[in-house]
Amino acid sequence: MVRVSKFGGSSVASAEQFKKVKNIVELDDARRFVVVSAVGKANKEDNKVTDLLYLCYAHTKYNINFDNIFKMIEDKFTAIKNELNLSFDIEGELAKLKAEISRGIDEEYLVSRGEYLTALLMAEYLGYHFVDAKDLIFYNYQGEIDFEKTQEAFDDIVKEYDRLLIPGFYGSRPNGEIKIMTRGGGDVSGAIVANIANASVYENWTDVSGILMADPRIIENPHEIKVISYTELRELSYMGASVLHEEAIFPVRDKDIPIQIRNTNDPTAEGTIISDNKHLDEKQIVTGIAGKKDFSIITIKKRHMANEVGLIGKALKIFEDFNVSIEHIPSGIDSFSVVVETGNVRSFIHELVAKIKAVLEADEVNVTHEISLIATVGEKMKNTKGLSGRLFKALGEAGVNIALISQTNDEINIIVGVHNDDYEKTINTIYSEFK
Repeated sequence: MVRVSKFGGSSVASAEQFKKVKNIVELDDARRFVVVSAVGKANKEDNKVTDLLYLCYAHTKYNINFDNIFKMIEDKFTAIKNELNLSFDIEGELAKLKAEISRGIDEEYLVSRGEYLTALLMAEYLGYHFVDAKDLIFYNYQGEIDFEKTQEAFDDIVKEYDRLLIPGFYGSRPNGEIKIMTRGGGDVSGAIVANIANASVYENWTDVSGILMADPRIIENPHEIKVISYTELRELSYMGASVLHEEAIFPVRDKDIPIQIRNTNDPTAEGTIISDNKHLDEKQIVTGIAGKKDFSIITIKKRHMANEVGLIGKALKIFEDFNVSIEHIPSGIDSFSVVVETGNVRSFIHELVAKIKAVLEADEVNVTHEISLIATVGEKMKNTKGLSGRLFKALGEAGVNIALISQTNDEINIIVGVHNDDYEKTINTIYSEFK
């Protein structure tokens, strides 16, 4: 059995957290491959190393002194080294990095140094072989992972070393330059390593004991989800649930490797298992609820629209020309709506509406702002009669006015649009109905 274990920023935020990681890794000999994020927040008032590195870059861009910010980075790393009695010359590495920043440095290279330095310290502490992600995770010219080249590199390394420590969040372009992933990309790095290692399970260690059925900032003590499918997680992640980077699913799904969300601070907790081989809980119809605020609904009305071929296609082309991504397109006989994030259209909404009206020769184009979208997700929903009725009845009794309804063809996701003011009430009502 092989376990790939990825530890997030909160799991490596201090020497104390490093000790927890070591205890976890040493509990199971199968944890041969470890991926780490950069040193994160040790408390709410603290700063993530990655954020501080971005700040250093911004300061140099405008010729502002960054010494105070860099000192915070130095303090974090040297404290971990000293408390754990490590020998690695972190001071020398930091001095070299500071000089590179002063001379002018590539932003992606700079922000990747958080993971790089964290991994070097962790490698010494665990006694694992350090592998720079730029020598393992390779991108092609299209910006996609080159799995063939990555697999070859991994196979060569494991011929010589049995236990590897790898920094997350970055890899290398064909020209050898550092390419970083989007924020939270360490999850993706771990999934890639799980893929090439043919892992039995991909463990994602964080500061929560699994995925919750709803946002704990809205619902007090929501149920933990014990098992969830990749598809359900994708739907919830897209709508705002943020335990795992949504792109981390694909590398492991391709090889049917389950993901396990675990808590570094409570390692005996079962956590959440993510797998397409999930055994559906017969009693649990709804797996999770998630939502986002601040959408706009642009409604286009035109008589006899249903008889006009290509009208929606023309509308989509307009949004493409304005570089606006579309969330949903609910439609009727003589009207259809386009749902977009308000922030993506706010600065040019009047020009957009005018273009739509002119090109489509629409009778009316109306815009409604301050809309929240809430997704109710569960694979068992598609086999449950009357579920939509229960949901809408509960919202009606709670006095929630529904501005939009959208349901996927596979019937595992019902999305309702409500006014921002009703966002929390809507999530509370749905949770109370289906918990």
